[in-house]
Amino acid sequence: MEKPEFMNSSVFYIVIGVMLAIGINWGLALALGTDMPVVAVESNSMIPTFSQGDILILQGVSATDLRMGDIIVFSPASQQTPVVHRIIAINPDGSFQTKGDANNGQLPFERSIQASQIHGKAVLIIPYLGWLKIGMMQYALPNILWVVLAGGILAFIYVGVKLYRGERIIGLAKETEGVTRERSWSSQLPSIDAFQPRTLRIFD
Repeated sequence: MEKPEFMNSSVFYIVIGVMLAIGINWGLALALGTDMPVVAVESNSMIPTFSQGDILILQGVSATDLRMGDIIVFSPASQQTPVVHRIIAINPDGSFQTKGDANNGQLPFERSIQASQIHGKAVLIIPYLGWLKIGMMQYALPNILWVVLAGGILAFIYVGVKLYRGERIIGLAKETEGVTRERSWSSQLPSIDAFQPRTLRIFD
């Protein structure tokens, strides 16, 4: 059984991939109890524990279950990008202090992190897989016009090649059909032997 034509398009598989990624992320969020189950590390502030480009799997935990030494992801009030650092102290009011393993000191927003700012605790590290997201966010999106232009040029070349190959196939088919018809017409002509003179034998 032949596949529908739209299933042979690369766009179809891109859409399927995006839908699967969203579904997997939603499923992990539900299973792990956090709104941010998968995080790509965007800096080297936690070397040697993990590096830029690694992926972290988070699990949602209550503030009372967090301990010194846990690695958490939180959203500072002063910026939108989440931060992943290690808890180094718990304040008397129940807020937390963190610091990157590779940093010499704390950042200003790390001295009083509220439970409402915390997305979860890191429970699994997957090396290198985060480079795909980082590449998209740091290189592809800031240069989206160039990416679209390059994609348009590649699409134009692809369509042109497909049309050229299609025209060649049609041309070869017509040429083959013409040769076949010519041979068929030739086969219907009388043989040249029919026009050869014949010797008659005369009996006395």
